[in-house]
Amino acid sequence: MSTSQQTGIALKAITSDDNLFAYATGSLSLAKHVMITCQAEISDKVSQKIGLFETIAASALEDVETVSLSDNFMDNVLKALPARHAVEQDNLKTTGLAPRTLRNILGHGLKDMKWKSLVPGVAVHDVLGNRRYEESDRIYLLKAKGGMQMPLHGHKGEEWSLVLTGSYTVGDQTYERGDLHIEDESEIHAPHINEGEDCICLIMTEGPLVMQGFLPKVVQKVVGI
Repeated sequence: MSTSQQTGIALKAITSDDNLFAYATGSLSLAKHVMITCQAEISDKVSQKIGLFETIAASALEDVETVSLSDNFMDNVLKALPARHAVEQDNLKTTGLAPRTLRNILGHGLKDMKWKSLVPGVAVHDVLGNRRYEESDRIYLLKAKGGMQMPLHGHKGEEWSLVLTGSYTVGDQTYERGDLHIEDESEIHAPHINEGEDCICLIMTEGPLVMQGFLPKVVQKVVGI
């Protein structure tokens, strides 16, 4: 069994505990907070670990004067995101492939997505921010057909990929539903989408991809990713 299957957090997420502790103390960026919230909603192990860190953080801060997160913190986070169609609260409680927070942002689940095709077999849907803008975090959904080989690329800043459906492999590591795969500027990779169902990932990037090779760079300028 892979590390990601055992923990719900992918092997490359070297600072996963640091990120989860930062989440528990409310010190992550908006985009990263949304990503970990979504992961916790589909991974019981991650949710339990966050609970542990929240207990530790609360204990450590007992004698420190501080301002705790309000009960409606996530409501305020969602209000800061682009406006979407409202979703009835009862619908948010239904079990589906999309984390509840993502359903709330989109106004629907993954089955009702209206995808924008980039190249044959690959489509996207913007969730937060603009993929063409280089100076801020952005979140988008990416769907890739099973069996595809993604182009070799690096990143400006970090890339967080939360697998919602299907799976993909980088090197000898496979990432499946609930895994959070984190890469930074030092990494260059070419994920292989595993055969079977389409792989859908919720992706957070701090900057555009850095494509390797002439043709991928040309495609990048056209499609904006």
